[in-house]
Amino acid sequence: MSPPRRRPREAPLVAVLVGTDHHRFDRLVAWAADLQYQGAYRVHVQHGATPLPPAITGSTMLGPDALSELLDRADAVVTHAGPGMIMDAREHGHTPIVVPRDPALGEHVDDHQQRFARFLARSGTIVTAYDATELRARLDLAVLLGHPLPAHRAASPTLARFEALVEDLVHR
Repeated sequence: MSPPRRRPREAPLVAVLVGTDHHRFDRLVAWAADLQYQGAYRVHVQHGATPLPPAITGSTMLGPDALSELLDRADAVVTHAGPGMIMDAREHGHTPIVVPRDPALGEHVDDHQQRFARFLARSGTIVTAYDATELRARLDLAVLLGHPLPAHRAASPTLARFEALVEDLVHR
């Protein structure tokens, strides 16, 4: 009698969120596609104005329920440096990996995402990735550590206050 067959382990799911800005974010979408093509990860890309490469699953936009469901299923989250997406990822227990848009590449009008990402990274609220190699390393670590956030990170009063302030700014 032969041993039972084991199903191959499914690659971890990564939610990649580029936001709704009219500027394309080809760089991040291409990095996500490469990760899936290599077989390292499955991705679902909320791609906004950026076209999806062949065989990549995604949505132009995600409503609140669809975004919530994706974030609950995801093993890791990669997002642009938009406060709303960062807060959504954190509310679902993720430390988001943030790839800030670069105005020098036509991805945004100014460098506010880069400045905001540096600020949040110093506090440990997010981790940043500035190239495909760094993104892969951050994803590997995020999947290894798992989600949700450890209780000591999620329960920090300082972090909770900061998140409340950002949430207030987002809804103004």
